[in-house]
Amino acid sequence: MSLTAAEIDRLPHVPITTFKANPAHYLTSGAAVTTHGRVSAAFVPVADDAEKGSDAALEGAKARLRLLARLADADLVAEELERLSASRDADAVGEAR
Repeated sequence: MSLTAAEIDRLPHVPITTFKANPAHYLTSGAAVTTHGRVSAAFVPVADDAEKGSDAALEGAKARLRLLARLADADLVAEELERLSASRDADAVGEAR
């Protein structure tokens, strides 16, 4: 990810010694880390998508995997693995983030 100069200017400018002393302080705000007054690195917070709710297909796959873990018969395990592979391979890959 690359930031524009304007985006870096909006971040709080913090000397590297201050940032190293407490990097967790900048988890929500981000920081432009400076060395001798020049920006040497920029740290930006990352949005957590885990709280938005789970995808129905993902929940279905998890349920099938739990069922697969409980199956004892080798033939049933092989059959379920084939179904999981087919459904996984049929999924479309979304855009990269």
